[in-house]
Amino acid sequence: MSQTSENFLEYRGYSLNAVQYGPGWRVHISPGPRLLRTQPDRVSAATKEEAFAEARAVVDHHLVR
Repeated sequence: MSQTSENFLEYRGYSLNAVQYGPGWRVHISPGPRLLRTQPDRVSAATKEEAFAEARAVVDHHLVR
């Protein structure tokens, strides 16, 4: 289950923190139960929602391995 605040999301044991970056948003992925061994450890997108969606996809991809 995920918890959310305006710029923070706990997703599958990983912390996703959104910060405004230039004209868009960057979400940093902090280590959770398993260290993300490959990049990216952050994603950027035009909107915060898109950045969170991409970050969740990165976590999902690494948990499937």
